[in-house]
Amino acid sequence: METYIFSVITAAISGFVTYLVARNGNKKDIEMLKIQNTADMEKLMNQHKIDIEAMKEKHKLELELKEIEQKYKLELLKLENENEIKKTTEIANNASMNTATNQIFGNIFGRESVQKQLDNAIEEAFKNAKVKGEENKGEN
Repeated sequence: METYIFSVITAAISGFVTYLVARNGNKKDIEMLKIQNTADMEKLMNQHKIDIEAMKEKHKLELELKEIEQKYKLELLKLENENEIKKTTEIANNASMNTATNQIFGNIFGRESVQKQLDNAIEEAFKNAKVKGEENKGEN
């Protein structure tokens, strides 16, 4: 029995020492996993912060681009309106000039004395042309 007791005690001591070594090794593994997990979490959090900053910057640039496009469109509309106003003003000025010219010349040529002079001048021009035409026939 003494031989068995020595074997049992040796086995018990060996098992206890193995348990302590395994437990200590597991504690180190668990501690190492905690540290690695913490480092991974920090890395992910930092990457997340970087991604958020990049998205904010992208959004800011898109917003600035939209503002510039809006300003450009407003300038185009302003220029188009100015051109339309100039065009309308020019058309109105031309129409008023035409009306004024028609009234002036209508008054001048509408008078009887001027109309008679024009009729006489036209008759004389026809008579002169007729006389010249007859002289040219006589020469041929």
